[in-house]
Amino acid sequence: MMRIERLSDNQVKLSVTYDELRKRGCLKKHILEDSFVWHEIFDEMLDAIEEQLNMDTEGMIAIEVHSMAGDELVLILTIDQLDFFNKLDDVSGGKSDEYGFEQTIKFTDIEDVIGLVHDDKRIRSIQSSLFYFKGAYYASFSFDFDSQFDAFEAILMEYGMYSSLPEEMLKEYALTIIPSDAMRKLYQYFVKQV
Repeated sequence: MMRIERLSDNQVKLSVTYDELRKRGCLKKHILEDSFVWHEIFDEMLDAIEEQLNMDTEGMIAIEVHSMAGDELVLILTIDQLDFFNKLDDVSGGKSDEYGFEQTIKFTDIEDVIGLVHDDKRIRSIQSSLFYFKGAYYASFSFDFDSQFDAFEAILMEYGMYSSLPEEMLKEYALTIIPSDAMRKLYQYFVKQV
């Protein structure tokens, strides 16, 4: 039988025996090989959390295998329940109005951002801000119109990925590295000097 214990507002401890996993069709070899079986079991675990603890499991989930002692598998799930993130309905995070189009791009490393400004001089003319949040860099771009973003989309995706985090949220919760003209300033500080 699977045991569920709430550790905090957004953390849950799941304990499940290997016998229970076998009954559900997951053998030890499936843990490493067959992700479909594992996904089904994980979905069942999330449903059980929602039902037993009345806890929303939508959003990002970090999973720790805390213990594989004896005949039991123990998982610690940390569920990112910031309503702000969960209510975002546009995966790309782009926002358009009569004044233009805003898009946030996530970069895993500062070298990716520097590579972008080195390889495409046009991006330096776009209004931008640079932030650091949860181990990643985020650049918020303000394009004059949607088609201007379309012209840059390929190069942006070469170095980064779409983010659903809007600039307003980043200004409030992230570390602001360069508040304006970020791409131009990165070029001046890191590329032009070389």
